[in-house]
Amino acid sequence: MKTILTLLTLALAAPAAHAQRGGFDFETALNGNCGNIREVSTYGKDNREDYCAQDMFVRDLADSVAALFTEKNGGIAAGGQTYAFGTNTLGNSQNLSAGQRFADEPAASYCSGFLVGDDLLVTAGHCVLDHRLDAKTAANAAHDDPGCQENLTVKSEFCENIKIVFGFRKELGGVIPRSVPADNVYRCARVLAHSMKSGPDYALIKLDRKVAGRRPLAIDRGNADLAEGVPLMVIGHPSGLPLKIAADAKVLAAGRDVSVTDAYGASRPWVHKDYSFLANLDTFHGNSGSPVINLKTLLVEGILVSGDADYEWDPEDPGKRRAANYPQDAGSTELGKGVGEVCTKISVPQDRIPATRRERDMRELNRQAGGDLYGTLLRTLRDRAVKTPGRVIQIPNYALPGTQAPAVVPAVYVPVPEPTPAPGEPISI
Repeated sequence: MKTILTLLTLALAAPAAHAQRGGFDFETALNGNCGNIREVSTYGKDNREDYCAQDMFVRDLADSVAALFTEKNGGIAAGGQTYAFGTNTLGNSQNLSAGQRFADEPAASYCSGFLVGDDLLVTAGHCVLDHRLDAKTAANAAHDDPGCQENLTVKSEFCENIKIVFGFRKELGGVIPRSVPADNVYRCARVLAHSMKSGPDYALIKLDRKVAGRRPLAIDRGNADLAEGVPLMVIGHPSGLPLKIAADAKVLAAGRDVSVTDAYGASRPWVHKDYSFLANLDTFHGNSGSPVINLKTLLVEGILVSGDADYEWDPEDPGKRRAANYPQDAGSTELGKGVGEVCTKISVPQDRIPATRRERDMRELNRQAGGDLYGTLLRTLRDRAVKTPGRVIQIPNYALPGTQAPAVVPAVYVPVPEPTPAPGEPISI
């Protein structure tokens, strides 16, 4: 069967990320490279990991995820040909106790978003403020409907003040850049679609120019593959941190309404079956707008929009806080006890999202792979890296969906086989 050229090929991976002695670096392709040993409001184990710790397929998807910044709160500052990231750390901003993960990293952005067209970005509706009817500024010009009343009061930012940045992450080698070239910073030009108060929480933003060097994510149009138990991962900026990826999660509710009880004992709707679903993703404020991706098909199923409390007081360190931790399967009906994270179904704004070649090709690749594109690609790449038939490279942070997660142990590698894939050669599945 003829193989389709898509994003999930060796040819489209960044050459510098996989080059080794003139050949292809299978070790980095499979396991990433953070420059050191990887660390062995979360559900069960905190599964957040850095960009540099991912295989080439997840990194490719992550390249299309952006952080949303505003200059007025010190999150980002222009300086010549670069923009410098804010230096306030997570530990300081959240008053964290000693030993909390990522406490020393900058917490600079306020929301996440992902590319769905050459110049189109999807984020959460509450990440963008509306422009009032009586506004006498240029704000009205930045919204397709100046009379929109979807988000007037929720703490957020006007379109013209939002900076969209690709590349706020820990790069291969383990370094978090202190600044980013101005070419990687985009501006919100218009709000094309906006919803929050009316039910679904999402926004579609038109950027000031086409995004260079990154491709739109493919969506599961119609949420055809969305069902309870489907494995998920989320890519975004929890608490404003450099980009993190969290997996070991699943859909908890997709076709039913869910209500929860708040601190006052009142019942409130949490998930509406027509436009949202529930998951046990390890996400935080700042993940709002992140793509929630099917871990088998690698298609976007939804937009992360809300969840349970992110942090709680640490009883072992009075006056300090720690990340809240809930049972892995969530399922509580009481807020503050792990009710699960809410995602807007991607089928809701899909009519405003253009169908791309990437979406078409990934659908075909999933058909060839029996609906498990990610597992098939990893097995194929792993087999390419094994010189002797039957020998396998251990992948510490990956387990096939439905199997027990492996222990995080030092990876055992084998020599890179010859010949290595030629430039432009896709992985055959």
